[in-house]
Amino acid sequence: MSVNIEKKGKRIEIRSGEPLPGMKTTIPGAYQTVSGYWTVPLSLESCKLLRLKFGGRLVVGNELKRWARAVVDSRRYMSNLASSADARLEHLRERAPKLARAMRKRKYQRVGVRFIADNGSATGVFDDPGLGKTLIALGGILEAGIPGPYLIIAPKTASDTVWKREIARWLPEDHRAVTVPEMRYQRERKLRLARYGPNTWLVIHPEMVMVQAWWICQEVVTKRKRQIHKRTRERRILEITEPCGVRTAEKGRNQRVLKCGHVKSSKTKKVLQHAYPALFEREWGAIVNDECHESLIRRSGTPTQRRRGMDLLRVRPDGLKLALSGTPFESKPHQLWGTLNWLDPGQYGAFTRWAELYWQKGGYTGYQIGEFRKDREPMLWDSLAAIALRRTKAEVAPDLPPKMEIGTPLNPAEPDSPVGVWIEMDGKQARAYEEMEKISITELDSGRLEATSALAELTRLKQLACAYGDIEQHQVRSACQKQNEIARPKYWCFDCKRQGWHVETVFKYVPAFPSNKFTWTVESLEEWGYPRNPITKVVIVSFYTGILELFRQGLESHFKTKLKNPLCTAITGRTPMKDRRNIIDRFNSSGNEHVMLLNIKAGGTAITLDSADRMIFISETRIPDQQKQAEDRIHRVSNPRQCMYYYLRSLGTVDVGTAIVNQEATRETHRLLDERRGVEYMRQVLDLSHNPFS
Repeated sequence: MSVNIEKKGKRIEIRSGEPLPGMKTTIPGAYQTVSGYWTVPLSLESCKLLRLKFGGRLVVGNELKRWARAVVDSRRYMSNLASSADARLEHLRERAPKLARAMRKRKYQRVGVRFIADNGSATGVFDDPGLGKTLIALGGILEAGIPGPYLIIAPKTASDTVWKREIARWLPEDHRAVTVPEMRYQRERKLRLARYGPNTWLVIHPEMVMVQAWWICQEVVTKRKRQIHKRTRERRILEITEPCGVRTAEKGRNQRVLKCGHVKSSKTKKVLQHAYPALFEREWGAIVNDECHESLIRRSGTPTQRRRGMDLLRVRPDGLKLALSGTPFESKPHQLWGTLNWLDPGQYGAFTRWAELYWQKGGYTGYQIGEFRKDREPMLWDSLAAIALRRTKAEVAPDLPPKMEIGTPLNPAEPDSPVGVWIEMDGKQARAYEEMEKISITELDSGRLEATSALAELTRLKQLACAYGDIEQHQVRSACQKQNEIARPKYWCFDCKRQGWHVETVFKYVPAFPSNKFTWTVESLEEWGYPRNPITKVVIVSFYTGILELFRQGLESHFKTKLKNPLCTAITGRTPMKDRRNIIDRFNSSGNEHVMLLNIKAGGTAITLDSADRMIFISETRIPDQQKQAEDRIHRVSNPRQCMYYYLRSLGTVDVGTAIVNQEATRETHRLLDERRGVEYMRQVLDLSHNPFS
């Protein structure tokens, strides 16, 4: 018997004279109506799954045929455009002559501009870092002819050093980039007094769009209130009936009981508190989210404060949204949905429905993300053809020398063994690491170590694998708040009720010498001609600011008798925003500062250090894409030299396990490692540290 399908609004209606078993398991989002027929989400992927299930029995309606043909033609056109070598630009030469001339040699950038202009209201540009996504975004907006004002949301390091500089360099003089200062009151004043014209580009930091959501209880309660009579001065107690008024922060969909003890109901009022309301009162011609993997990640449930603000920003009906990132899902492919949902919430409306299309259900309960369905990989890339542009350096810049990892494989007998500089530990550093490792293994075997504590222990082991250090105890005073108290915003615990503070003991790692990795770094710098005749500039990367500061002091102390001018500069979380642009410009142009110490979190994205061609990694994170972002600070189309990378790894430590785990994550489609698997992740790393070939 035939199965008839037809487009009905934003769904596909399925009618048949016989029962249709297995619909829910075959097509995510399918449900049966009261009338007895089935409906599925309106998407080309749903049509493909229906064709696979029913084959020749499927009868497609005329309206659905016209819709599907238009979608197929659009995807085919955008896919051909993305793979083309060059594209014709009609308006960019008139609107930004300098930018148009700059793209003559890099024709792939012209293709990106055309892709944004032709795509319409939403586009994701996910090219490899270093291919000029900033210029592509500027050119695409101008080629589309969309008037401003424009809103650019970029990391702190990129707001002034990249966007403001590129706008002033490539766009006409009537285009004006407005950046915001550090202090809150200065930001509010500048946003309030700024003039927003059609050529205004407002560049802000991601935390400025944060929005807090609160539940305010409206349940009627009786409260006792003391009152003094004005004439008789008699004291009396009155019972007043009024709304509860207790404010509770929103934490999740399953939170049904408010802080005051009442159950959330229709009387509960939801209030949104904007950090900077001026950003949400205006409609923008274009909203550009640079390094979108830091702001748009949303798995399920209640969104973060930053993500909620991104959803509430308003773009004009004729405007567009742009998401830029070289690593759009940060080693976890299913996290790409967060960006797609922001770009097109109608097409990518439910995370569960999208994940079930391309991933198997995992875990004991079936609610976790399992393995990727390789048979549906072409379907995934076909669905992204019309909304996302992804190109690698090897595709568009074949003349650029590839990256070169210097070192030896951990196991020469295995072809995929991780390559690195493997260093032995000895002395105080080795003894301190062994003591910490014994404590961690004991806690793991006893079952006392939870996921959060496991990651903290793993962090200390990683730090000790870089340099010797002391674990110091500090007494931290903090306000103690009881969550179960009714109608009280704060209530001190009984032990510290008088002083009003709760004293908590915390442990802090303080790095110190000796360090096997510092010794290797000094010897290599001297081999490369430091300090008087260096043959290259070097970037030293780590996730830990304390270790970078230790290396900086050690390098300055070691070379101070041989060099008058400063040898090192640094960008970490402690570097003021106003100084970062000068530090980057001075490092790229100056002949004195030859070593840059870079924190992955503070400077691992959105900056250019193309004057260097060697990078030393002191430590690694458990997210391979963060290392990739840092690597591409020097491996860029503006740097034609061979870039060499040195991953320093201590033998017999968590460095070995981390390298193997990250290698597997990169090779196997970046397998998921979340907080709930923190203990299993640490156990795996510790096991591989001593048995890397098991």
